[in-house]
Amino acid sequence: MNVFAPSNSRVRDLAATQDTKTLSEAVFDSMLTHERLRTERSRNPFVLMLIEVKSRDRAAAGILKQAAEVALLSKRETDLLGWYKENAILGVLFIEVNLTGDRPVTEILKLKFEAALIKRLGREKAAKISISLQLFPEIEREVDSDCVADSGLSSDMDNRDSSKSLTAAASSR
Repeated sequence: MNVFAPSNSRVRDLAATQDTKTLSEAVFDSMLTHERLRTERSRNPFVLMLIEVKSRDRAAAGILKQAAEVALLSKRETDLLGWYKENAILGVLFIEVNLTGDRPVTEILKLKFEAALIKRLGREKAAKISISLQLFPEIEREVDSDCVADSGLSSDMDNRDSSKSLTAAASSR
């Protein structure tokens, strides 16, 4: 069994371009846990970016596939791309990020990825993608606006508090 390939037959077309580049949910979860433990010891920060298509129509799998391709091209060689939730939410671990500078690293990563999505997919498709980012380790229990960036790229994005759900989900993994 190839742990890097999506297991769900509904979106087999995703496997065609990502079969050896996108980690399965189980492997990505393991790597996320490993990075959280490493960063707790070393205090070297990392960023978790989650990519999700808000619509559940036929085009969603294709848009997610294109977003994965953009993520593959946008990430560094040492960063990891995988399924946070198999065939529904992609995750990117940006390992050992630099916190120096005028703007928060989450804002920089979000803006770069949004620009890459718009360039590759166009505004209409990019608007269907939701991007959430969180910096680890968490300095305090309260989430600082410098640590979390959330973007729907769409004006019709739902109003859930994704920074809290992201924190809870990543903490429970």
